[in-house]
Amino acid sequence: MTNHSQEPLVKATGIVKKFGGFTALNNVELVIHPGERLGLIGPNGSGKSTLVNCISGMLKIDGGSVSLRGEDISSLSPHERVHAGIARSFQIPKPFKSMTVLENIKVVINFSGNLRADAGENRSIDEKAFAIVQSVGLQNKADAISAGLTQVELRKLELARAMSANPQLLIADEALAGLSGAEVDEILELIMGMKQKGISVLMIEHIMSAVMQFSERLMVLVAGTKVADGNPQDVINNPEVIKAYLGE
Repeated sequence: MTNHSQEPLVKATGIVKKFGGFTALNNVELVIHPGERLGLIGPNGSGKSTLVNCISGMLKIDGGSVSLRGEDISSLSPHERVHAGIARSFQIPKPFKSMTVLENIKVVINFSGNLRADAGENRSIDEKAFAIVQSVGLQNKADAISAGLTQVELRKLELARAMSANPQLLIADEALAGLSGAEVDEILELIMGMKQKGISVLMIEHIMSAVMQFSERLMVLVAGTKVADGNPQDVINNPEVIKAYLGE
């Protein structure tokens, strides 16, 4: 289990996001601890993607703050937040299609500044990139052009690209969408394995069986407001959550 006595890795306080006269997020609070697996669910249009876009810097917040390891990062751009330790995978993978799998990873390593060697490490970029490719099971596709990959292989590459930035937090936005049952299990195993690498994961997902298997803690947004946050089993039995999904 995650040690919640530690200082939070990420803390979003009083997040407000408006689009014209529409309030997409209304005073939302979120905490992610080091190494924690947090599931984020909610009906369509509840503000899940808006919230992770605010955390990753894709959207500028209209109120509140986002901090990483106690430092306010609210004013940082998306690429600065990647450098700081926040990476994300997207629902629709968009690799550099004319490049090989390995080249895709090397681009991210160079861009993210993940060139600094850990203590005692002197691996080349090629070696570091191949190790990441191998960690998601794509070693046999390392020299394959990414345009020819299958859907599940593209999802693996998307995760590998995010890992290449050497993140402390990975935001996985519907990484399982459109996959078969066996493929879902394969990708979920990779995402859950991030904990052993010391990486916290915030996962948005509609497949409830996968969410329940993944989540150490579960948070629910409804109409831009947090209505539940806690033990996954307790959360899904919460009357407000049941009402949001099933109606009165």
